[in-house]
Amino acid sequence: MIQDWFNSLASREKVLVVLAGALTILALLVIGVIRPLASSHEMATRALTDKRAVLSDIERVAGRFGPNAGTSAAQASPSGESLVVLIDRTTRSGGLGAYLRRNEPDGNSTIRLRFEDAPFDELITWLVDLQTTQGISVISATTDPGQEPGRVNASLQLSRATAR
Repeated sequence: MIQDWFNSLASREKVLVVLAGALTILALLVIGVIRPLASSHEMATRALTDKRAVLSDIERVAGRFGPNAGTSAAQASPSGESLVVLIDRTTRSGGLGAYLRRNEPDGNSTIRLRFEDAPFDELITWLVDLQTTQGISVISATTDPGQEPGRVNASLQLSRATAR
């Protein structure tokens, strides 16, 4: 029946029907196969990029808190710098100098600090850096919320490990 209809067409009409059929098949391939494959490839590429970023963050944190973090701090040689000078230098370089209100030595290896309205994330990063690079640990810490979200008022007591 369709073949009879096709054979009854003029040669020019037959060419148009064949071209229209080919274009329809091509459109169905693009819509049904190629676009979904390209979309899933794009989603997989985005997911891979996101997972690489997470892995990079995990590796960075693991480097600070991993099993080798404690041994590197314990094996670090003392800088010879007084605790007051070290705290002053590192708070300034860590962007916390403007928030430090009190810097009170308590003996040779202990110091009391008071930060007001300091950015919490920067304060924690600074403390972790002090511990991992200088062998300075937190003896006590009290914090209260600051004036804005993400800010704290903190009283800290830090101690440098003495050489054994």
